[in-house]
Amino acid sequence: MQSIELNARPRLRSAYTCKIGKVFQKRRQLLSLTEFEVSSKLYVNVNYIKGIEHGDYSVFPARIFAIQYFRKYADFLELKLNFCDVFNSKKYS
Repeated sequence: MQSIELNARPRLRSAYTCKIGKVFQKRRQLLSLTEFEVSSKLYVNVNYIKGIEHGDYSVFPARIFAIQYFRKYADFLELKLNFCDVFNSKKYS
């Protein structure tokens, strides 16, 4: 029998982060911007923009990256939001 090793990353997502992500997404759409336009203007990987908007922080390599990109994107959209810390895994401590 073959053993298959999965390198799955933990899902760093919650109902609250999804709700916050919708706020980002609606604000971006209100400004008539695409995810790629925001990515280009902020010099941020489009997958990070998508991760924030979907409330899934597993795309980030470390907690500090998630916090900084969250703040950068919130400032860009002129949103006053606090980062919801979903990094309770030992891998991200």
